[in-house]
Amino acid sequence: MNSGLSPEKKRIFVSFLLATSIVVVIFIALIGYISLKGVSEISNILGIIFTLIIALSGVFLLFSTLILVAAMISGKQSRLSMKLRGVVTKLLFPVVLIVAKILKVDKDKIIRSFISVNNELVLDFVKQKGVKKLLILLPHCIQLDNCELKVSSNIMNCKKCGRCDIGDLAKLSEKYNLNIKVATGGTIARRIVKETMPDLIIAVACERDMLSGIQDTYPLPVIGLINERPFGPCINTKVSVAMIEKTLETIRYKEVR
Repeated sequence: MNSGLSPEKKRIFVSFLLATSIVVVIFIALIGYISLKGVSEISNILGIIFTLIIALSGVFLLFSTLILVAAMISGKQSRLSMKLRGVVTKLLFPVVLIVAKILKVDKDKIIRSFISVNNELVLDFVKQKGVKKLLILLPHCIQLDNCELKVSSNIMNCKKCGRCDIGDLAKLSEKYNLNIKVATGGTIARRIVKETMPDLIIAVACERDMLSGIQDTYPLPVIGLINERPFGPCINTKVSVAMIEKTLETIRYKEVR
């Protein structure tokens, strides 16, 4: 599996986002129409207010979607689109996955496309703002499953035997003076982020863990790299260390010792 910054064409997620927004707006309008009669019988004024709320909700959703789609297509985001991205990530994306399931489209394919779009927008943001405090977050399954060394407390405990990617990551940490942490689960990952409070997170994970991580840490910017799973999920996974270094170069990270 490709762990680069563009594992899927972004038009997949953009298309599903547009389709989902239209479906949600139609659903809102339908519920509003059905409910309006009952509200109007109680009070005409309440009926008018209710209609305005429904109409404004639909307009806001469509407006937000169009702003985000424009940002996704261009790869550039404004302050407004950055704020709206959180609304989509937390509220609308679950509906996108439901629509994908109904249409029998692979869930991971949609998530990879979303991560690709997210990465492009985050890169544009951090290149403008700069990064002073970086956190690289790894899953524990990157380490060889039968290794006796404990790298979750400190990645520099690695002896760099070369049997897994931890050794090369430790070397990268030495080269760039990086803060690299290994999380043994979602709760630990959230605690590390809370304690560190970085300007940017470069995270390595599978599709579903990456999605939940991006949702949990918003508005902190996250660049997601999908891990490779030659032996299946959650065991002896791999990541392109070269891709991480390329990402550091892309964001012009200069904290070299």
